[in-house]
Amino acid sequence: MFILHPAASEALGDLLGRIGRVAHRHPRAADRLLESLAVNAFTAGDTAVGVDALYARFGLLEPRGRALELLPALEQAGALAAAGHFPVQAARVCEALGRIAYQQGEYQLASEQWSRALDLAEVSGHLQAGVAARIGLGQIHYAQADWARGLRQMRDAGEQLKLGGGDDSYLAAKLALNIGVGSFETGDLPAAERHFSHGLAAARRGGHRVFEAEAHWHLARAALARQRMDWAVADCRLALDIAARHGYPWLEAAASRTWTEIALARGDNAAAVRSTRHGLALAQRIQARAQARQAHLQLAELLQAEGDAPGALDHLWQHLALQSEIERLSLPARTTLAAPPAEEAGTPVTPEELLLHLCGQRQRLSTATPPEALAELKAASARILGLASVIRWPLGQGGLSNAEQPRYVDLLTRHGAPLALPDAALHPCHAELSGLQGAAEARIEVPLYDGAQLAGALWLVDARTTRAWTRQELLIASQLALLFEVVIRG
Repeated sequence: MFILHPAASEALGDLLGRIGRVAHRHPRAADRLLESLAVNAFTAGDTAVGVDALYARFGLLEPRGRALELLPALEQAGALAAAGHFPVQAARVCEALGRIAYQQGEYQLASEQWSRALDLAEVSGHLQAGVAARIGLGQIHYAQADWARGLRQMRDAGEQLKLGGGDDSYLAAKLALNIGVGSFETGDLPAAERHFSHGLAAARRGGHRVFEAEAHWHLARAALARQRMDWAVADCRLALDIAARHGYPWLEAAASRTWTEIALARGDNAAAVRSTRHGLALAQRIQARAQARQAHLQLAELLQAEGDAPGALDHLWQHLALQSEIERLSLPARTTLAAPPAEEAGTPVTPEELLLHLCGQRQRLSTATPPEALAELKAASARILGLASVIRWPLGQGGLSNAEQPRYVDLLTRHGAPLALPDAALHPCHAELSGLQGAAEARIEVPLYDGAQLAGALWLVDARTTRAWTRQELLIASQLALLFEVVIRG
């Protein structure tokens, strides 16, 4: 378990801390306490406490391979958090749902959930959920073998974690291990070992046994890369021992793959087969498609070496079937990378092409009257992002004011960057904005400036109450806001 920063109330934070201490020695008792706490809170209509207790329970059960048990409860909790206007709790639910999808190899769904969690965390200023979501998005890149891009995402998460100050040993351990993985896969072995050691220290400091085991597993992999068999054996045994004693099936399956490599290096093919079969059984039990796929491929190679061609072929087919399934589940993410067919006469069709075309009209727009230029910008923005409407709220008369929307004006001033609202109900200033046009729909909000002074906000409003905004759409929104600022100043 880990500590929620912040919990729905100080009293809940203290209670979860006490349950966390119980979990170190008696995880089943802690599970019962958290389940009772969540059920009682939801029954009493206290959504924020119920979601936080459920999220803490997820943190306890997920490394033990029981995350799927909580899927229906998490989905229901997400709906309640949205209905009750609790953006922090909704971000936590999305972060948890992303981890469930990732474990099952559903990378497109995981990416959507983590992107949504990040948007909600940034809107509500919630550091912990934002860092966790960034780590998850980095893992998506790792899963697709884009190690350099994933490593950049992890380092961005590290910068965000530093901004929070304090010592979040859970996130510090998780982040250090993931940065180590990226360093290892990009060939920087000394940096990888350094980060694995940092992760081990943070895990021990916070009593996070699952990360302690994971650190030993990664250190075993690094030792194998250095051909230090004695170190590899010692660290891998520690990882397997902790994982088996505390019931961490994903970690035990991962360490079993490395034990297979150790057995092969020793020339013990039979031990390698046993280890791989054990890892496969664990992966299948928790429905970890990527792990099962790797185990099937390992078994195919091992059985082929033993001369068992039928057995090898059977595992190879299962490997290919899982690979195909994972690719199918990731297909929507891949198709967005392909440019749509061009229209006749070279008319721009992609959002990027439309934006580039609009930027080329700046000189002409500067000669138009402000109302005409703003109307054209609004129409073009709606076409580029597929919006229902584009609304400019000036700061002052006829728009936003410190008297009517004090929290929102403060949010725009402090944040200073585009805010993606995947669900209008989860805006942290929902009550202040409820009477404004477009407040009931999903939108991107971009602060508008006159020099260094806040001058208002640009709302890019969808027709629906929910929409999963992409990072690319946020970038386009920033560029559109710059064009609006030029016209307004002109």
